[in-house]
Amino acid sequence: MENNSKFTVETFSTSSDHSAQSLADESDFRNRYMQELRKKRQRGINNYYGIDELLEERRQVNQQQMKTPGRRGELIKHEEIDKEILRRLKNETQI
Repeated sequence: MENNSKFTVETFSTSSDHSAQSLADESDFRNRYMQELRKKRQRGINNYYGIDELLEERRQVNQQQMKTPGRRGELIKHEEIDKEILRRLKNETQI
């Protein structure tokens, strides 16, 4: 009696289709998250007028990153939050 394995091991290949799809997914995720960030209010240093939703989002991302470190999504979120804060600072200085 032969002991044949019914499981097959798939090797990870970096085919152009897979990498192109993952880049498209990441780009889509970044665009959707950027749109969500633009909707959030930012009150500056003084939170007398209400909570700073952008900083609150950063705190939530930090909490999630502590729970599940190394996930690409949290890294992308940090990058997008930084970009949004810089975009808003540029707009304030141009006015």
